Amino acid sequence: MDGLELVAFNIISTVGTAKSKLMESMSCSRNGQFVEAEILINEANEALQAGEKEHFTVITKEAKDKKSELTLLFIHAEDQLMTTVVLRDLANELLEMNKNFYELKQKVEELEKK
Repeated sequence: MDGLELVAFNIISTVGTAKSKLMESMSCSRNGQFVEAEILINEANEALQAGEKEHFTVITKEAKDKKSELTLLFIHAEDQLMTTVVLRDLANELLEMNKNFYELKQKVEELEKK
């Protein structure tokens, strides 16, 4: 395994790690574990950056050489990268929404005690 195939597998691997961490972060966020969720999102960002770096290498090589060999495997790797970027953005939004929800929930509980 070499060249574009190796790059594709590297992207898929790093992005898979990021995706798993993002899914776990959303579960933590839903359960009010906001610090843990933020840590997982940060870890996912690190993995995503590694995948994006691999992807950028291919793009710059294509820009220099003006030729590329697209494979279904590389297209799959790009798809995984882009959907995980969207998932990261969604995880961040859900984290903020859940923080707001828990804050409002606490205020309602305090009002009910009075």
